[in-house]
Amino acid sequence: MNIPKSITMAGIRVRIKFRDLGDDDCYGIYSHRRKLITIDKTLKGKELLETIRHEMIHAALGISGLAYCEAYEEEAIVRCMDEIFFPAWERFLKRFNPQ
Repeated sequence: MNIPKSITMAGIRVRIKFRDLGDDDCYGIYSHRRKLITIDKTLKGKELLETIRHEMIHAALGISGLAYCEAYEEEAIVRCMDEIFFPAWERFLKRFNPQ
């Protein structure tokens, strides 16, 4: 899978790097100060894409200012989008199927 080294979000370049996050007990980390998404280098396939999507949501919330809420509120928003919004959107796109 060819993952880009950066992505532009709201006009801001966010870098994507890979490293061993085994000791950090997480699959990915977003640093707003560094504009950097770090992904565990062992992830592959669907798990990799879902983790990148999850960290991109954290980046979007940071860039928009919503991340300055309490940490548990931000995580709740990210989880909602990951577990509710995106699956519903993907089902919608499959049914919509524009030609």
